[in-house]
Amino acid sequence: MEKREYRTNDKGFSLIEMIIVIAIIAIMTAAAMAVIGIMHSAKAKEASHTFEVQLAELQASSRGQACVVGGTVQPDYQFTLVLHKHEGKYYLAKAYYDTTKGNRESDASYVYVNSENANGGLGISLSSYVVVKYTPKPPTGTGVEREIGERTTNGGPVYITFNRQGECIHGYGKYSFYKKSGNNKICDVQLNRIGSRQSN
Repeated sequence: MEKREYRTNDKGFSLIEMIIVIAIIAIMTAAAMAVIGIMHSAKAKEASHTFEVQLAELQASSRGQACVVGGTVQPDYQFTLVLHKHEGKYYLAKAYYDTTKGNRESDASYVYVNSENANGGLGISLSSYVVVKYTPKPPTGTGVEREIGERTTNGGPVYITFNRQGECIHGYGKYSFYKKSGNNKICDVQLNRIGSRQSN
């Protein structure tokens, strides 16, 4: 009777093959992380651009114009842009500061018209990949950077108000836009008392 030998090649992957596979995975992961970082930087830059556009529109609206709310001229109102946070995302809402209320830091002093604001009255949304911080300009501000908060929180949002001469009478200072991942600063928008802006 003839004896037969069956040999199987069950050596598996060699060490070199495993190292090559791991190296390829590492390179692909690094490339993906770089792409994500670039995307987040672009989103932060886009958010700062949206912010500047809204500031320019608000300033143009305020120059020599009276506030009209619901078809009625409101001489005691001033054009305002409210930068606030809601459920982890930042928004820019149009509002009117009622000068008869006398407290610029209280949300109750502002009139919001839902029809003038997108997203159910919250305003224009900025990217969810961005963190926005504000540094009030001395002498009216502390000069200490702080993160933007919710409208329901005292001192949370920033109220940016222009007068009829186009001057920023409240909320001027430095606005910094950071990538949410890694908290790296992408750019600053400096809003001056006279209403001019610089960004970098």
